[in-house]
Amino acid sequence: MRRLRTARNAGMGPVRERMMTMMDTMAGVAGSWRAVRRASTLRWGLLAALLAVLLGAYPGPVLRAEVLRWKFKPGEVVRYTMVQETSLDEKGQGQEAKTSLSQTVDLHWTVKSVSPEGVADMTQTIDRVRTKIQGPGQTFEFDSESGKPAEGPAAQVLAPMLKSLVGAEFSFKMNGRGELSEIKVPQKLLESLRQAGPAAAASSMFSEEGMKNLISQSNLTLPDSSLDPGKSWEQQSKVPFPMIGTMVLDKTYKYMGPDPKDPALRLITLETKIKLEPPADANVAVKIKSQEGKGDFTFDVEGGRIITSRVNDKWQMSLSAMGQEFERTTNTLSTMTLARGEAPK
Repeated sequence: MRRLRTARNAGMGPVRERMMTMMDTMAGVAGSWRAVRRASTLRWGLLAALLAVLLGAYPGPVLRAEVLRWKFKPGEVVRYTMVQETSLDEKGQGQEAKTSLSQTVDLHWTVKSVSPEGVADMTQTIDRVRTKIQGPGQTFEFDSESGKPAEGPAAQVLAPMLKSLVGAEFSFKMNGRGELSEIKVPQKLLESLRQAGPAAAASSMFSEEGMKNLISQSNLTLPDSSLDPGKSWEQQSKVPFPMIGTMVLDKTYKYMGPDPKDPALRLITLETKIKLEPPADANVAVKIKSQEGKGDFTFDVEGGRIITSRVNDKWQMSLSAMGQEFERTTNTLSTMTLARGEAPK
């Protein structure tokens, strides 16, 4: 039996050797495959890392500096709709009053001529006015096209003034940067406002200066130099308020480059700081406690004009007079939208 087992073992020797050789070969092949795979993974890893570096270093399309300018053609008509929503909250002597004002103005510019230097001789005409005021114990609503008489306690005072605005033609000049000059208010309108009585005189909006501000405040003045994304420029304007003083608006515009929603347009942001210059003979002490002003404009480079604007101003002020103190919070949202392809009414 021992010889038989020895013989069997001896017979199995070559088989075992062949099996061991095959296992060694398979192990070698597997080892080689793992090595190849590790090398391949390493190569792809290095390639991916290289691509990441290259892509990270590539900033995308190069945005060149450009000059933005208003553009006009003789005889053309440009029509805008301006909307202003204002909420007013007043507190004092243990009482609180809230008032809301909504006003929509449809207007158009008519370009009379354009000089070789790009200065346009223009007129602005108000086509339609819609106003709604809601406050404690009063509601006033007016639409210049409705044909219905205005209602409410304020109708007798406000309706004639608003009616006088419709059809009034202001004249002015505008250069390529949007700077206005030679603003003229029609004498017929000024006469109508004077006939409206003390209410018109007490409102800065309905004064000759207020009429000029109505045009200039809605405009966008561009810088003289070219613009790179992130570049800013400043502009200051002043708005007089009877008995309170002059409100100084320090505006900082920033050029953001192409509008993400429409690459053909350019996006400009606005930040406004407000301060008050009281009159020398002020009977009311006014202090601005807080304020915030932000906005944005979309500008058509090829067309050379504003497409939309949106400006939101918030401020809180305290007023002291004759030993009494009041607090007023104002929130105003103003928008301006170009009416494409529409002729003025």
